[in-house]
Amino acid sequence: MLSPQVLSKGDQSTVLRPDRLTTTEGRQITHIPLAAVQEVRPDGDTALTIVLTDGATRRITGGNAYAATAFRTALTAALPEQRDPAGSALVTTEEGGAVIKVWQVWVGALTLLAAFGGYVWWTGSAHGADMGFIAFFAAPGALFGVLACGGVYHSVDTRVVLRRRGITVAAARHYYPNGKRASYYKYTDTSGNEHTTDYGSGRPTQEIHIVYDPEAPSTSVAVEPLYSTVVKHLFYASLSLAVLALGLWGVLAPYI
Repeated sequence: MLSPQVLSKGDQSTVLRPDRLTTTEGRQITHIPLAAVQEVRPDGDTALTIVLTDGATRRITGGNAYAATAFRTALTAALPEQRDPAGSALVTTEEGGAVIKVWQVWVGALTLLAAFGGYVWWTGSAHGADMGFIAFFAAPGALFGVLACGGVYHSVDTRVVLRRRGITVAAARHYYPNGKRASYYKYTDTSGNEHTTDYGSGRPTQEIHIVYDPEAPSTSVAVEPLYSTVVKHLFYASLSLAVLALGLWGVLAPYI
C-alpha cells in the first residue's frame, strides 16, 4: 500500500486520503470528499487548483514542481467515476489545536541570533577581542552542554522506569518487500500494536531483546548488561558536564 501523498508549503499542507483531501492551514482543517472534486488543474509550477463539482475552486500549494505534478497525477487517478454535484456543500472544516507558524519560527530564530550577536559584540567591546572570541564559542558550548545533560538525564530516567515496569520481548529484524534488510527491528506490544526500534541497528543478528514501557509502548531500550549501561551513562554524563562547565566558564569569565 502506497503512503498518502502530501503537498505542502509554509503553513499549508494537503494530504490525499483514499476518500478525501485534508488541508491543514494554521488551526483550520478542511476536508474535501473526492466525490466533490470535478478536476485538478495546474496553477503555476508548484500549485494546484481544485475545481469542485459546483464550480467552486480551492488552491493548494507545494514546495516544488515535481511534488505538485505527482500529487495532481495521484489525485486525478483517485477521483471516483460517480461525482456528487453538491460540491462545496460537502466540504467540512474544523478547528485544530494550537500550532506554531513558520513566521513565528523565523522570528524566534532571528531574535535568538540577534541576542547572541549582541552578547558577543558587547563582550568583545567591553572586555577585549579575545574575550569576544571566547564568548562566540562558549555560549553555543554551554547550550550544547545543557542539552547533552538533559539527554543523559532522560536516558537514565527511562532506564529506571523500564527496570521498574518494563516488559521484555524479542524484536525481529525487518525486511522490505524486495528482500532488502532494514536497519531497524520491529516488536509487538501486548495490545497487538507494532513498533520499531533503532537499538542494535548495526548488529547482524535477526533479533534483539528489548524492554518497552507498557504505559508508553513506543518507548523502548535494548537489553544490555548492567555494567555496560552504567559505564556508558557515566561516560556521557562526564562528557556532558565537562562541556557544560567549559561553556559556562567561557560565558562567565569576562564578568568574573
